[in-house]
Amino acid sequence: MRSVISRKQSTGARVWTNPERRWLLSIVVSGILLRLATAILLGDNVVPLPAAYDQIYFHDVALNLLEGKGFAYSRPPWPFIQPLAPTAYTSFLYQIAIAGVYWIFGPHPLAARITQALIGSLLPWLIYGIVRRIHRQPPVVEKQSKVVALVAAGITAFYSYFIYFSATLMTDGPYLVTLAWALILTLGLADQPTRWRWAMWGLAVGLAILLRQVVLPVAGLLFVYIVWKAWRHVQWRHILVAAGVIAALILPWTVRNYLVFHRFLLLNSQAGQVFWNANHPDLGTQWEYAPMFPIPADLQGADEVTLNDELMRRGLQVVVENPGRFVQLSLSRLEMFFLFYPLPESSLFSNIARTFSFGICLPFMAVGLVLSLQEWRRWLLLYLFIVAYTLIHIVSWVQIRYRMPIDMALIPFAALTVVTLTNYVMQRVKRTENRWIKA
Repeated sequence: MRSVISRKQSTGARVWTNPERRWLLSIVVSGILLRLATAILLGDNVVPLPAAYDQIYFHDVALNLLEGKGFAYSRPPWPFIQPLAPTAYTSFLYQIAIAGVYWIFGPHPLAARITQALIGSLLPWLIYGIVRRIHRQPPVVEKQSKVVALVAAGITAFYSYFIYFSATLMTDGPYLVTLAWALILTLGLADQPTRWRWAMWGLAVGLAILLRQVVLPVAGLLFVYIVWKAWRHVQWRHILVAAGVIAALILPWTVRNYLVFHRFLLLNSQAGQVFWNANHPDLGTQWEYAPMFPIPADLQGADEVTLNDELMRRGLQVVVENPGRFVQLSLSRLEMFFLFYPLPESSLFSNIARTFSFGICLPFMAVGLVLSLQEWRRWLLLYLFIVAYTLIHIVSWVQIRYRMPIDMALIPFAALTVVTLTNYVMQRVKRTENRWIKA
């Protein structure tokens, strides 16, 4: 018993005597306090909020689940969804999670906000882990690696978008956590592709897919990266374990959709409607914020899956018929996707959050991308992730909150710039002091 107690005491002592761990703990705790404060500030009711209007629909479905009405909207978000009709429009996992919190604590949005804020508080620690993993191979200066990782964690903890969406009843906060976890596991598998890591990778990727099915192509990219980096050590039976975990998470919902709609639908029924609206001929070559066009007359009354399939087909047909317009329209979405400055039509909160997060960090992110090119192999996974995630959205639907996974992947580059610039300034100051001493 004494040996156990002494081990616990020595572990606690190491945390407080190790400067790196002490700094990391301080950053994580700061992030927790900021997120909890935001959750309390948003309160125990659900009203439309800037960039988080959809939380009223997640709350609605969670209440219907508790009342035994299943996955259904009392107030559907779109006219083609019937009230209290079975739906597959949004994340099953997230709606179950909110309903689960309500079942335990009662229908109190504040309980869900606090729970989600605590989950979102893991993100700074995960970003720290990503940077440390990136610098593990090939060997680098250990001290600089630790500092860059801590600065990246600090930026993440205080990044206003991450704080805000950790406390809103939206999928964004948990989604970022699962993505960061998947990136760490991808880097780990590239070094040591063990069966246990493959299973955890399947869990992380599967949860991310259940939260946002848009990540499916990115999941494929992560898999290719692992196989490419560790192909000599990859064992296909281990890959089957990961595939089995992902299938176990997704297939029950595919079966549910078939039983409800009598047609195949992997997960959610948004993709077709989103792609069709995003590339509608009436848009021309210039993107408009959140365009919504009427459902074609011949599709009025069709169920969600039929609409999803048919609108996707028609959206792709529009692209094939005029690929030049599609390219111009996609490029026009870049400005909205990477918006960093205030807009007159945006709320005061949105303008402040945008400017004092992405607006401030963007120059550091850009410089960091250039600095990292000297060791591009180490940073390759983040490059690929950023490019793939950008392409997925600029060919379809862009909103600033959809860019947060890219912000997350760019923050390590901003940290690299901060550390490099700080070292440069300190060296210049030291040289100046030395000259004064010699004089």
